[in-house]
Amino acid sequence: MTFLMSVSLALAVEGMWEPSQLRGLGAELKRSGYLDDPAALGDLNHAPLGAVVSLGGCTASFVSDLGLLVTNHHCAVGMLQRAQHDGEDLVQSGFYAPTRADERPAGRVSRVSITEGFEDVTAVVHKAIAGAKDDVARNEAHDAAIRKLVAGCERAPGRRCRVVRYFEGRRYTLVRQLELRDVRVVMAPPDMVGNYGDEVDNWHWPRHAGDFAFLRVYVGPDGEPADPAPENVPYAPAHRLSVSTRGPSPGEFVMAAGYPGHTDRWRTAVEVAREAELSLPAWRGHAAFTFDVLTRWTQADPAVAALVGVPRSGIANALFNAVGTLEGFRRSGVVAAARARDARVDAWIAADPARAARLGPAVAELRASFGHADARHRQESLMDWLGRADLLSAARQLYRWSLESEKPDSRRDLGYQERDRARARAGLEELQAHLHLASDREVFVHFLGAVVALPEAERPAELMAWLRAVAPAAGDDAARVEAAAARLYTSPALADAATRVDWFGKPSSALRASTDPWITLAVALRPYDEAREARGKAQRGLELRTRPAFAEGLAGAEPDRAYSDANGTLRVTFGTVQGYRPRDGTVSLPQTTVAGIVEKAGDWPFAAPEALTAAIARGAWGPYADPALGTVPVDFLSDLDITGGNSGSPILDAKGRMVGLAFDGTYEGIVSDWRFDPALARTVGVDVRYLLWYLDAVAGADTLLAEMGITGTI
Repeated sequence: MTFLMSVSLALAVEGMWEPSQLRGLGAELKRSGYLDDPAALGDLNHAPLGAVVSLGGCTASFVSDLGLLVTNHHCAVGMLQRAQHDGEDLVQSGFYAPTRADERPAGRVSRVSITEGFEDVTAVVHKAIAGAKDDVARNEAHDAAIRKLVAGCERAPGRRCRVVRYFEGRRYTLVRQLELRDVRVVMAPPDMVGNYGDEVDNWHWPRHAGDFAFLRVYVGPDGEPADPAPENVPYAPAHRLSVSTRGPSPGEFVMAAGYPGHTDRWRTAVEVAREAELSLPAWRGHAAFTFDVLTRWTQADPAVAALVGVPRSGIANALFNAVGTLEGFRRSGVVAAARARDARVDAWIAADPARAARLGPAVAELRASFGHADARHRQESLMDWLGRADLLSAARQLYRWSLESEKPDSRRDLGYQERDRARARAGLEELQAHLHLASDREVFVHFLGAVVALPEAERPAELMAWLRAVAPAAGDDAARVEAAAARLYTSPALADAATRVDWFGKPSSALRASTDPWITLAVALRPYDEAREARGKAQRGLELRTRPAFAEGLAGAEPDRAYSDANGTLRVTFGTVQGYRPRDGTVSLPQTTVAGIVEKAGDWPFAAPEALTAAIARGAWGPYADPALGTVPVDFLSDLDITGGNSGSPILDAKGRMVGLAFDGTYEGIVSDWRFDPALARTVGVDVRYLLWYLDAVAGADTLLAEMGITGTI
């Protein structure tokens, strides 16, 4: 089945293209300014795509023959946190390892995944789900087929495989990746370089952030993937990027390769409206409360900032995204546009009696299914935020693993098989890097109180039964909440990493017999969790039947819709360096320079490090100055189509050389996850010349420059 259709010039900028589609886009790539062979661009056995890897939520790329990776600073902050020693805050101070012996382990949960190939398995999955007796059985048949395909693929040592859906289940692809497990931190600038401007500047232009960091990946002495060990050696990648010292200029062709996580451009109008009117407003309110709590704690105590600064930044980024998306829904009329588009879908389906009979009922059933969840939304939203409490999350994971481990591996739910055990154990251990009980308690009490304050019919019976059991004489519900929190947070045993790891792998009977308050809560909530999971499986089974029908209708009504929603797989997007008009009377130029750092410098979050401002004052730019600007550029705008997961994606020039790193988008374009607006959607990238100038003039990182084939001159 072929989904690459003729792509109009109007859609040239919009699009997250699969490597296999790039050959068909050759004419458009050439017209846009690409100078190399478009037919070879999508080949994983050559640079640049062969050098681009996934960090699991971010992107990185090889820039040396010794496993050196470049990515964003914000993609490495969790690794920095896990790498720091007692009393250190490497996120704030920055880190540089002048020799490989000085590099720090990034934690056992860190992974680098190199895509080796794709295999179309559509026929296998479709055959497995055909004729299922009901939606639950269909979902189980679907998951069983995927488990079998993945198990077969992973017989090759060191490989990690997954099956992903494209075009709403009309196509399934088995993705095979080499998974490397020994990742080490090499260099990251201080937070006030990598995250200059913090949340004041986040999602806004102009930006002046040096959002870059360097990692190195290691393998065993035999060259095979291995757990972290002193005897391991740097991985020798088959391909690496060429790092440009020229950088991008306004109007020039650029492209980005990376692993975008998720977009929703193939959703029905019912889902778009539900997101705009129900889901996102609720999420925004809950996230804002949590962000305010963590901000207060980080500002009060630097030691606390070293613990919760990274989670705070993650919530902040998602919160600003939610706020911008809601404004974008309103400003751009996204819901109305989706309804008009669905009307065209319905008209296309109805235009042919055979299509109407085959697709119409399924599309109607898909739309109707989303209304059933509205009544539970308020409860489930609050319960999700309650479940973010670190120790409750850990206890739930421990109990779920104990239950799944009692099943044959081939029958376990996805995510709880033996292939997942080592990383799950490491996650339980490394939770310690960001565990702060006082702020966690404040958030937990808020959301527990909010659940208890729901109308009686909406309160989860399992949670209320547990609450009344642990605080039977506490009085009213508010008093019970405080009494329960006191029991949970007073010297909790699960706050100790060794204790959590010790529980991991114990039988479910041991957890049910435990008197640990967090474990008893997790056990009490398991029936609630199972009921939600059962509803989710039934809904997924329904969507396995109905989403392909809607996708076929949408493709028929809009033939230029030739790319699938982002799904965490390798994609390419291309466009040009250009500014935009965010509002009436305002023009945003496409480049910023180091002069803007000095203009903004002051109190946090604009407390630029003295070493940086001193280097700017010296004015020694070396070969890194932009001829037109007369100074070093910092960040730049392009109309590349990216989303979460693209962070760290190399931005490449017309010859495939790295000229920057994607790290953000603009506020006015945030809604592009739902509807792309070429006039407003802009990608923010850090200019390679700022990265190189910083290494040369500020960090004195000549060894890194040399490893990338660049001679330090300042």
